[in-house]
Amino acid sequence: MLNIIKMDLYRMLKTKSMYVIWIVLAAILLITTSLCKTDYELSTEKDAMKQEQVTEPTVDNINVGMMVTLPTEPGEKVTVYDIFFANSQGKLYALLLVIFTVLFSTADISSGYIKNIGGQVRNRGTLIFSRAIALAVFTVLTMAGAFLFQAAANGIFFGELEWGNTKAILSYFVTELALHYALVLICMAIAIILKNNVISMVIAVCLSMNVMTIVYGVINSAIQKIGIQNFQIYKYTITGKLSLLPMNPSGNECLAAFGVAIVFIVIMISVSSVVFQKRDI
Repeated sequence: MLNIIKMDLYRMLKTKSMYVIWIVLAAILLITTSLCKTDYELSTEKDAMKQEQVTEPTVDNINVGMMVTLPTEPGEKVTVYDIFFANSQGKLYALLLVIFTVLFSTADISSGYIKNIGGQVRNRGTLIFSRAIALAVFTVLTMAGAFLFQAAANGIFFGELEWGNTKAILSYFVTELALHYALVLICMAIAIILKNNVISMVIAVCLSMNVMTIVYGVINSAIQKIGIQNFQIYKYTITGKLSLLPMNPSGNECLAAFGVAIVFIVIMISVSSVVFQKRDI
């Protein structure tokens, strides 16, 4: 098992798309930081910030697509956490993570290498578990690297470094890390089950862009028609928790998000393992 994990980690480190994703992420962080600075300065000069102030995310104001909106209060300094939160709510990290996940999860399948390694293990489900560990490492490195690079970007464009509330940063970062990893495993399962990069990529991008809110709305309406009122399925999904987690999450909100993330992580690894074990490679 350890050798399989080492193999997947080595394969991940040798995957060029991972470094391309990181370069793109760094470039986008620089661009968004620059735009956030421009918007903040213009809003401050025109005293129009109050009209554009960000409200706490709710089921009714979730946006479809990618939109980065600075949550900084008028007159306050823009912190690293402010822009990290804005990018996270805009699904920047989720989008890049799922793109790499689809490419990495199907690389050995599309290349035919899985036929060599698949016949050398007793339980092919261990290959899925190993892949999940490699993706966990990638998720941690990407999210942590994004936060640190954001600090550098703030120093470059704002000329000062304000981190923000340490307790809120830790709570939000760890919770978002778990939710993003759960989303990564969902996309891994989709890619493995479908064995089609194009379709899997489209579904993964739609998930990260909140396109599924349309489907969730239909489900909510159907549930309400059978007599269950005030039910919102979005609250029990990974994409929903990603969008609804506030900037200063309470302990209960973090626990609820962790609970949803753990459930999806276990289900996705189990389903992927069963499918991969029974499939003829």
